[in-house]
Amino acid sequence: MNIYRSIRFRVLAGILLFGTILILINGVITFILMGKNVGRLVDNLLQTEVDFFLYQYEKDKATPLPHSKFINAYRGEDELPHRFKELVRGLEPGTHTIHRKKEGPPLHVGVIRLPDTGETHYLFFHGRAFFKENEFMDPRGILLLSVALLLIPGTIIGVIISILMFRPMVALMDKIRALNPEDIPDQWAVTSGTGEIGMLTASLETAMQRIKAFIQREKQFTRDASHELRTPLTIVKGAVEIMEQQPEIETNPLLKKPLQRITRSVNDMETTIDTFLWLAREEDDPGESCHVRDAVDKAVSNTWYLIENKAVELVVDIRDNPELEVREEILYIAVVNLIRNAFQFTQEGRVSVISDTAGITIIDTGMGIEPDRLDEVTRSHTKGERSHGFGLGLSIVSRLCRRFGWALNIESTPQKGTRVTINWETVEDI
Repeated sequence: MNIYRSIRFRVLAGILLFGTILILINGVITFILMGKNVGRLVDNLLQTEVDFFLYQYEKDKATPLPHSKFINAYRGEDELPHRFKELVRGLEPGTHTIHRKKEGPPLHVGVIRLPDTGETHYLFFHGRAFFKENEFMDPRGILLLSVALLLIPGTIIGVIISILMFRPMVALMDKIRALNPEDIPDQWAVTSGTGEIGMLTASLETAMQRIKAFIQREKQFTRDASHELRTPLTIVKGAVEIMEQQPEIETNPLLKKPLQRITRSVNDMETTIDTFLWLAREEDDPGESCHVRDAVDKAVSNTWYLIENKAVELVVDIRDNPELEVREEILYIAVVNLIRNAFQFTQEGRVSVISDTAGITIIDTGMGIEPDRLDEVTRSHTKGERSHGFGLGLSIVSRLCRRFGWALNIESTPQKGTRVTINWETVEDI
């Protein structure tokens, strides 16, 4: 199962996404508020320094300007660094915050104008040194720290919540996976209350009971159909055997040939019934094996009558004779349906049956299949205009291939012929 498509992953991702958005919103708000508070703090610090200097200046004109590792003082514009002169020109006495677009954080400036001389001095707050020493007050650091401290616990909580949420669902999935469709108990699910899981459990239990009843009806129908179909076939087969033992049959070809056709049809019908009954059941094939050559020889022998009066050349090329883990009757059904189709729809030309380790290929030079019908030929009751059957042959072959994991490939060109290949390798390996 792709974990990215699972409901558990989506719920966990939704919880983490929602938590991350909340954390980011909280961090942004914290960043903005801290930025404003730090700005007010710096302005108050500068204003205190300005007021204290003016207070001291009134008492002693030689009082030095405030100077510390966080504050740089400049006497007049002449001492100002060149990059600051344009920024502070024309500022009134007091504290100011100058926002610079591309040159870093805001610039906090305190302007002092001496009352007696009118001379202007400047105090610059050295923010980088301040935040370097007081990292806990840096808004960006606070934002990153809050995201880290909240996101990690949020992830852990999200995982725990997802596990708790899906524990009943996982238990229900395990119970369903362990069920045997052939033997579904009357009550297999533990009552989970009236919540969503309980309602889902009850619905699944009801559906399973309906499936169980359907399977039982299907089994009964299979047994009844098998009996009802085999009985007349047995009677017909016995009657034909008695007729074939009569002396006049050997000397009368008008009777011998129809009896041979009846015998072939009865044998084919018995094999087809066995195949349908086997496909209707879910148990695996009972560990039997067979060689491909045996099934091919039998299929060619039983369908030879279809081309014995046609200008059709038959080429049988058994390059290898692998042993497959399948009953010979089942393999025979797959092969004989393909060979029968090739014989029926080829009036002249060639039919080639090629078998090797990889698979078996039947190639004919018959009427072919129209491109728009190529995808439909493996459906039940789909047949060509000249077909005398019921349109079940390729459907049976397709179902057998799916059952055993074989790959069925059909290529056809109208009026030129058809190429059908069965690869013994599993579909997943191709």
